[in-house]
Parts: sequence; C-alpha cells; structure tokens
Amino acid sequence: MRRTGSQSVRSLADGIGIVGSALCALHCIAAPVLLVAGTTLPAAFMTDESFHEMLLWTILPAAILAFGLGCWRHKDRGVLLLGVLGLVGLSSSVAAPHDLIGEFGERFLTLGSAGLLIAAHLRNFRRCRADDCDHEAEAGE
Repeated sequence: MRRTGSQSVRSLADGIGIVGSALCALHCIAAPVLLVAGTTLPAAFMTDESFHEMLLWTILPAAILAFGLGCWRHKDRGVLLLGVLGLVGLSSSVAAPHDLIGEFGERFLTLGSAGLLIAAHLRNFRRCRADDCDHEAEAGE
C-alpha cells in the first residue's frame, strides 16, 4: 500500500517524539552519573536549563503533529490522554520553579512524563499502522 504525505509526516513525528522522549529520560539518568564520574563539560551542558527547553521545543511540536494526525485518523482517545498527560508533565518539569518541586521531583516528573509520551507515540504508531492495513484488497488478490 502506498503511503500518503500525512502518513509519512505522522510517522516521522512519532519517531521524533519517541527519540526526544527517550533523550529526556536518558538525560535525567545520565546527568547525575556524569557529575559523579567527574566529567564536568558534558554534565554542565546537560544540567543547563536551555538543554531542557531545547528538548521540550523539539518534542512538543512533534507530539502535537503526530497525535493530531493519528487521533484524527484512528480516534483512539487513549493516545490523546497519554500524550496530553505526558506533555503537561514534561512542560511542568521545565516551567515549574526548581525550589517548588526539587531535584527529585523534577527527575520523577520528567521520567514519568517521558514514559507516558513514549507509550503514547508507540500506541499511536501501532494504531495508525493497523488502520493502514487494507485486508479487503489483500483478500481480492
């Protein structure tokens, strides 16, 4: 079956969202390890707020595009719920004052939100791929 432009864009956006969310989770785990290991240059970059914002500005449009195109097609509200919760959590971890949620709270919120976003993108990808399957055309061959 031939892919349409919106299917390719949605698949690309899901891929970017999965990679971006995984980078958020990896960042939360790697930053403390790098600090303990004594590698100050990469650790200094990874603990900078601009890094968090850059990841968020990469993930946010990819998620909105992927979930918007996917949910419009397959109407799975579970994808939308997981995606919205993940995006709100991730945005909150960047926007919330550090003193309010603390280091542990920020990591917990980021890891949990990244997990929700990865689950939403995977579910979206699978639902869209299942909807692209044309069983009637295959049966007629």
